[in-house]
Amino acid sequence: MMTETISIKRKDFTVLEHLGEHSFKVERKGKIYFLKQYKRREDFDSFVKNSHRLKITAIDIPKVYLFDKDKMISVVDYIDGDNIFDLLVNDQPINEDVFKFLMQDEWYARKERVRINLTPDCFKFNGKKLYYLSYQAGVFESNYDFIMKDFRLWFITQDFIRYAASKGVKIDEKRLGNEYATNKQIALMAVKYYL
Repeated sequence: MMTETISIKRKDFTVLEHLGEHSFKVERKGKIYFLKQYKRREDFDSFVKNSHRLKITAIDIPKVYLFDKDKMISVVDYIDGDNIFDLLVNDQPINEDVFKFLMQDEWYARKERVRINLTPDCFKFNGKKLYYLSYQAGVFESNYDFIMKDFRLWFITQDFIRYAASKGVKIDEKRLGNEYATNKQIALMAVKYYL
């Protein structure tokens, strides 16, 4: 079987796994990376701009190893594990540190006047850090209420079930807990960690 390689700026990356139509898990010199080939120039330019913008915040993002403007390819550190959305879908426990890091990221974004996508599918926790994966960085909206909107998606709520359905994932409504108890848990996490 022939090994597939992708060359970027005279660096060869061995393809370990196809993660999507234009995304790959690759290896170079014993280190694992995530490689993405962009099809649209505006998407690639947005990635480059937003990766620079997010770098000045204290939000943890996978480190950009390199990008090739001509081929519209980015290579970033590969963060192992499931994203938070997949953990919720698969009824896996969420480490409480995740909520602390999430609240910090929201605070850093607010402080830097950057709007990030705070939905659970945009984050991975590797046991030490919560990584923001999407590289989306828009204009901060001062009237946006994170606690009443996106934070509810980090728990099994009706909001999460609707969100999962919008992504084509059906969640058994029997997983919904007592609404009062769930709201209390959300409020406690918000009070404990919201900066």
